[in-house]
Amino acid sequence: MTIVEHPRTRASELEQATSEFLAELEHANRSPHTLRAYKADLEAFGCFHRGGLESITPEVLRRYFTTLSGLTPATRARKQAALASFLGWCYRNDLIGSDPMAKVERVRQQPPTPRGVEAERVERVLRSIPPGKKRDRLLFGLIYQTGMRISEALGLYIEDLDLTPDDEHVTVVGKGGHQRTVLLDDPKLVRQLRGYLKEKGYSRGPLFRAEINGDGGCLRYQSARELWVGYCRKAGVEITLHQLRHTHATELVNDDVPLETIRRRLGHRSIQTTLRYAEQSDRTTDDQIRAWRRGRQGR
Repeated sequence: MTIVEHPRTRASELEQATSEFLAELEHANRSPHTLRAYKADLEAFGCFHRGGLESITPEVLRRYFTTLSGLTPATRARKQAALASFLGWCYRNDLIGSDPMAKVERVRQQPPTPRGVEAERVERVLRSIPPGKKRDRLLFGLIYQTGMRISEALGLYIEDLDLTPDDEHVTVVGKGGHQRTVLLDDPKLVRQLRGYLKEKGYSRGPLFRAEINGDGGCLRYQSARELWVGYCRKAGVEITLHQLRHTHATELVNDDVPLETIRRRLGHRSIQTTLRYAEQSDRTTDDQIRAWRRGRQGR
């Protein structure tokens, strides 16, 4: 008697492998954002491909990627990365005999150019935040004065703070769970932080907490972004939340802070990422050229 396998059985093999892959990523402490993105991308592929794991060939992948041609290069690259990570995991765990992504051309992207803005524009937005909104003033000021990622700032706990006078630091958990210590070197920011903690009476738990639900949980990214957009609109300035980080990095480059120091402060894993700020920051170069020209003319 010949047993005909139901297509759903093979599809379930893909679903089961996807579930196990995501569970392993979570166990490896990958960020919630990464987990959500990978889950959505792999589910989208599962809707396209109804077969089992071994039937995922380079040809299947190329046909699938063709359906994504209308998306931006960044989005297509992300979806390719999700599948590459998943199929590589399947191969390492002997779920497939070879990795089909090895034979597929990957999307090439130009690295995005960091875009800082003038400090006065940032200050205008910060001044538009009402004095009573101490949480918001501290959150956005902290990102601007330290160059933290928004996710890093929102993930801070009171226990991460070291408020030793004249040596205030905060321990930040960055991408991939990597920790770094960030100096809180701006006296005004430190005073804000101390005043905020005193008013709130916080001694442990999240530093920036949601207020609407009153559950004491961390403020969500979407909520923080909506707040920032509102303050920008009030100030008549258009700045993205991520540009606060870019602006801090650009200021450090312009003030001749060594690139390795900037790399460590921002939590870049590669100096090449930090170099992008140096390449697009012209003020220091212009000043040096002017000084060189004045020197030649003075001879």
